[in-house]
Amino acid sequence: MFELNYYLIVSFSILLFAISKSGFSGGGLALISVTLLSITYGPLTAIAILMPMLIICDVIALYLNRKYFDYKILWSIAPFSLLGVIIGTILFKFLNLSMISIFIGMISLIYVLFNYLIVDTKLKKIPFYGSKSFWGALAGFTSFALHSGGLPLNIYFMSIYNKKVQFVAGVVFSIALVNLFKLIPYFYLEILNLDKLFSYLMFSPVAVIGVILGHWMNSKLSDKSFFLIINFFIIIASLRLMYLGIIGL
Repeated sequence: MFELNYYLIVSFSILLFAISKSGFSGGGLALISVTLLSITYGPLTAIAILMPMLIICDVIALYLNRKYFDYKILWSIAPFSLLGVIIGTILFKFLNLSMISIFIGMISLIYVLFNYLIVDTKLKKIPFYGSKSFWGALAGFTSFALHSGGLPLNIYFMSIYNKKVQFVAGVVFSIALVNLFKLIPYFYLEILNLDKLFSYLMFSPVAVIGVILGHWMNSKLSDKSFFLIINFFIIIASLRLMYLGIIGL
């Protein structure tokens, strides 16, 4: 029975995670997936399970969105994301994940609320609005520590894109780079090893199905509906992060 529960929980979590990796839900489903695995098997095991799935999802998502990459913008944010990963690696043993969860949740929630409550002429006056250095570094850091780098990247790309195809391509490409940056530190810190990496590949078909399903769901939505759903899931994910951080203090 335990084995069956294990395969069901991991498969369900990976399916949610893969759908989110297609650019659907603004990282909200990914956060639910990480939370479920972390509560059930512990945060380090959750990272180990999801890391090979990240690689598979990234490859498929990159292919599906290959026509819409704006490489000038995407490569310009990459160094800051790498910096965030490096900071996460250095501070890994000293991190208070609860405080980080509260901080990321608050920032993401505030920006989504401002996006709806403030007129466009004043929106750009919000601190760090459209700042690739701030959101890029924050994405690298939080992706390393919490697998939640999608939230900062969603905030950044919403500030420069109003078309879902550009937005999704930007998030997919940037997250793929961040995940590559994380591989060496994860092996160095012994969060991941080759045995774990290969053992979790049995779940790869679920990841493939999830990305394709998420991509199909995106194609059925208008730009307005898409961003409405993205913002909804960002709010849910932000509140969830804050809640987990508070009860973990």
